[in-house]
Amino acid sequence: MNTFMRSLRNMPITLRLTLYFSVTMAIVLYSVSGLLYSTLRSQLMQKDEQELRSSMQFQKEMAIAISERQSSEQQWQKELFEYVVQQERLSLRIISPDGKIYSQSKNMRVPQSDFSPPTENFSYRAWRFHEGSHKEKYLITSTHFTLKGHQQWLVQAALNVSKNNEIIEDYYKKMMSVAVLAIVLFAAFGYWLARRGLSPLRTIVAEIEKIRAEDLHARISTQRWPTELNTLAASFDRMMMRLEASFKQLNRFSSDIAHELRGPINNLISAASVTQAKDRSSQEYQETLAAIVEEGERLSRMISSMLFLARADNSREVLTKETVSTTREFERLINFYDVLAEEKNITLTSEGDIRVMADPLLLQRALSNILANAIRHTGENGRIVLTATEDTDMSYLSITDNGEGISAEHLPLIFDRFYRIDAARSLAENTGLGLAIVKTIAELHGGKISVESEPGQGSKFTLALPKK
Repeated sequence: MNTFMRSLRNMPITLRLTLYFSVTMAIVLYSVSGLLYSTLRSQLMQKDEQELRSSMQFQKEMAIAISERQSSEQQWQKELFEYVVQQERLSLRIISPDGKIYSQSKNMRVPQSDFSPPTENFSYRAWRFHEGSHKEKYLITSTHFTLKGHQQWLVQAALNVSKNNEIIEDYYKKMMSVAVLAIVLFAAFGYWLARRGLSPLRTIVAEIEKIRAEDLHARISTQRWPTELNTLAASFDRMMMRLEASFKQLNRFSSDIAHELRGPINNLISAASVTQAKDRSSQEYQETLAAIVEEGERLSRMISSMLFLARADNSREVLTKETVSTTREFERLINFYDVLAEEKNITLTSEGDIRVMADPLLLQRALSNILANAIRHTGENGRIVLTATEDTDMSYLSITDNGEGISAEHLPLIFDRFYRIDAARSLAENTGLGLAIVKTIAELHGGKISVESEPGQGSKFTLALPKK
């Protein structure tokens, strides 16, 4: 059964629809044919029974009438057989009260012992005659005729129903032949209909096969399709849009990786090459090693960030959500960055105490990236405020600074990977992945990151996380 179901699932849709159509038509045709055959057979059987019953009832009434007129049994038998002679299909056997066969029709084929015991209401049953290739079917019954003196004569009657049976069998064979022919025709017609109905699908397949990597901008929903295929075409186009965006992002990402990795590697090679060119003092070797370590740490941070983003893109980053207190998280951030802020005399404060459902490590990483970015772009004697608020569905964690701000043309791009504003591109500690990681962490939690900024006025980054 499982093998058949697998074969059916692997069957082409055209053949599968043809099979379903053919099976449905076969069930309908054979059901109707069977009903017609059963109805015809029942009607002919009732007709034969009624004929035999009428004949026996007529003979019984005639025998009683003759007996009441004081006529002899010979007179009854004479009239009886005159009637039987006129009947082509009816044969009779008369048995006297002493059990002897008094007389019988010449065409009586049914043995006396094959008749059922006589009944008043004429019970019938079928009897078949076989002699070589010759076959006949009879409807037989027996009953008592009570004549004068309470004498009971046994009358056995057989009605030849072979012709009716032949009619039924011939009708059945023709009906089955017509049904088979009709099913074949219906299957061919169904196959044609299925192919015609699926032709738009083949057209879609042909259009899809034309699409190459350089044609990711192609769309198929611009054409007119049947209603059922419009959804498929629209879904395919949405997939193509995602693929196109991902392909562009991948190309940009690959280009950015090459560019970003080339800088530190070139610096490492240059530092090592210059140092090897001639003997250096111990101080110079120390400075070169420090530069190499700095570039190595930069490479390590960049690779670590890229691995995190790659795991998140492939849904392999596991979240361990807990109920987190914003007061505690803000306090940890301020304690960690307080020394860095003091170097620029920046004031760090926090407001609001709510509970957030999040992964503590990832939340701390996202807030750290935002806060580090805010300190980097806030001038001397600046102020940074960490704020926690909430509404019915969302929790909002904001970091607001009064630093240099961000120009409007950069705002849509600052969360892209490796995107950095030109003024910050030279900073070794900036990999261009910090805000991209923040965006990824927000999306892993089902939330989002947003920014509001004006040049010279400062920026406000808001991390919105769902409560459920």
